[in-house]
Amino acid sequence: MDIRVNGESKTVEPGLSIFELLLDLQIQPSLPGIAVALNREVVLRQLWQDTEIHPESEVEIIRAVQGG
Repeated sequence: MDIRVNGESKTVEPGLSIFELLLDLQIQPSLPGIAVALNREVVLRQLWQDTEIHPESEVEIIRAVQGG
């Protein structure tokens, strides 16, 4: 199925969860400083494993980085 991740098209397996998407993108879900929005709504970290991504969904992944 086709979705958009940070504004770019991506084809993923149907039924994929946010948690599984992060792993697929080689982002470790347990790392601090990661936020995910699905269709413009922030999804709480504890819901990532249970939140399924549907076709044509828009996912925004934000990673906080330390700097000055």
